[in-house]
This record gives sequence, C-alpha cells and structure tokens, in this order.
Amino acid sequence: MSEATPQALQSCAACGGQLRFDPASQRLRCAACGAQQALPEPDEAALQAALAEQDYGHYLRLRAGREPVVAAQALDCSACGARTVLPQDVVAAPCPFCQAPLQARDAQASRSIRPHALLPFALDAQAARDALKRWLASRWFAPSALRTQAGTGDGGRGVYLPAWTFDADSTSSYRGQRGDNRQVRETQTDANGKQQTVSRTVTEWTDVSGRVDVRFDDELLPASRSLPPQDAALQGELPLQRLKPFDERYLAGFSLEIYQTPLEDAFAQVRQERFAPRIDDAVRRDIGGDQQRIDAIDTQYHEIRFRHLLLPAWLFSYQWQGKLWPVVVNGHNGAVSGQRPWSRWKMAGAVLAGLLLVAAVMLFVQQQQAAY
Repeated sequence: MSEATPQALQSCAACGGQLRFDPASQRLRCAACGAQQALPEPDEAALQAALAEQDYGHYLRLRAGREPVVAAQALDCSACGARTVLPQDVVAAPCPFCQAPLQARDAQASRSIRPHALLPFALDAQAARDALKRWLASRWFAPSALRTQAGTGDGGRGVYLPAWTFDADSTSSYRGQRGDNRQVRETQTDANGKQQTVSRTVTEWTDVSGRVDVRFDDELLPASRSLPPQDAALQGELPLQRLKPFDERYLAGFSLEIYQTPLEDAFAQVRQERFAPRIDDAVRRDIGGDQQRIDAIDTQYHEIRFRHLLLPAWLFSYQWQGKLWPVVVNGHNGAVSGQRPWSRWKMAGAVLAGLLLVAAVMLFVQQQQAAY
C-alpha cells in the first residue's frame, strides 16, 4: 500500500530536504539545511469556522462518530521507499528511516467527523524530556536510581491525540430533604451521680423539591486509548486563542491518531464524570440548610454542541524492574502525568521518621509536666 504525500509536506524549496514542524519557531524547518518556512496565519473567517461548535443531535442522527477500529496500515515512503507499518488507529507518522511524512489517507478519510482545529506543539523532543526529568526528580518517594535508569527509556513519541469538547445546557428536577441543625441542651447524670449540662446537635429534616439549570462550556475529553487511565496531562483549561484550523503541515514530524472513543460514548462519559458531580453540587446548594439528602435527580440536556480537536502530546515509557511505566507530557504547556514506582525504603523511612517525631514530642510533654 502506497499513498502520496502532499507537496507542501515533502521538500524544502532551498535544498529539497524534508520539512518538519518546529515547535520552537512555530514554522516548518528543513532537516537538512535548517531553512524555515512560515505557515500562513488563518484569516478570521477560517478561524471562526474551525472553532465553530457542531450540532451533536445532527451528527447523532447521521450515526456519525461510531466508526470501527482502523487496523494497522502498511505504507511505502515516497522519499526513501522503505515500508513502514503504522500502529492501529495511527494514520500519520514520520518515516522511521528518513523522517518523511507518511499518511494513510484512506484510513484517515474513513472517520466521518474530521478534526476541526488543532493545538500546535510548543515543546520539542528535548524540552519534553527535560519536563519528564523534572517530574521524576520531584517524585520524592520514587526509587533514587529511577532518575538515571528512566533516562535510558524510549526517546518519546510526539503525537497529536484526538479529543472532544462539549457544550450543553442542563435542566435538573430533584427530590430530597433539607437538614437544619439546632443545638439542644440536656442535663445528664454520670456514673458517680454527678449532673452536668451538655449540648448536642439535632437535625430537623424537611422534604424539598426543585429545579436547577447548569450550563457546561468547552468540557474537554481526550478520545485516545494511548493515554494511561486517569491521565491528567491533557486536562485543564483549553487555550482557545492558541487553536489553529486543521492544517496537515502541522503534522510534519509527528504522528496522528484518529478518535477511538465514539462521539456518543464520549458524551455519555463526560456526563457521568464531569456533568453529574457539578449538577449534584448545584442541587445541594439549591436545597440549602446545614445538610442535604438527594433522593432523585432527573436531568435533561439540550443545546448540545461539540468540537473535534487534536492535542499535542509526548508519549514516553520506561522499564523498571520488568514493568513498563507510561508517562504523558503535554506538548503545549509541559504538564506531566503518569505512573512511577514507589520506594519501600523511602516510605518506611518516612514512617519511621514520623514515629520518632511523635515519640520526641511525647517525651518533651512528659518532661514539661514533670517539671511542674
């Protein structure tokens, strides 16, 4: 299988070398002679079109966004002729032999929802490795040798990962109880027959019902299974002002994954993980009082809209004691999240140090009491 690569991604005008997107300069840079080529800034109309939110119900009626997994693709490089197999759900990557861009165009076109916009890489490979080293150095309870050995792991893979953003208005009807606390003073008799007055808290419960409206805006959900579970590196506020309309030239030198979490499944996930807790908080605030009980919440969503975006990430992995540890570095802001081993010796030392501190404090208190 051989697929052509666009001329804009193929060669440098000065020497014919391969062009790659350079995160530092935000330009295309020739790998051979270093010549740079500026990427045109999109006009306001193109930017607004790329950032426009799409009608979720419309795409759902079209049954869009529920495509099957894309199998591994074998591509012949048009620059050096080498055959490369792209992994499952990866539709673009640099040739491992000459770094020329490879794109499985048929596989990419099989996705009915195309990327609307992307967030360009701002960190190159070295900057991402530096962020990883700083992250490892800050993990005090990790084994000390990890910082050295982790440096011998893979060199990292720059990849644009798919993501969804969702907007929605919600209306929630609820039933529950409001609890109002009051203090009650009582006289009690202890075992020695001595009476004393004590106070206790009594909660009076009242049945309540009501309705709350909650608006959700640009809730971001990664749509790639390459990320470790509970990954946080690509979460957080989305810098909308840095997004660019989708342009294949930004992909030069990086891999591209297509979405693996279907649109409908993604909305179900964001409802459960993001929307439901915030609706629960809104209901509790509406109930008021000192305590709240929620019996039932019935939520209806409307004005649901979405975007399909590509986010930059550096994916690393390293071996430690026979186990693979994945780490993700945000390719835009350098945020790091991942898994790392724990040093039993350091943890035991911390526990021992805490016990010694408690013992020292107790000894000091006893000495002070004895002095009086």
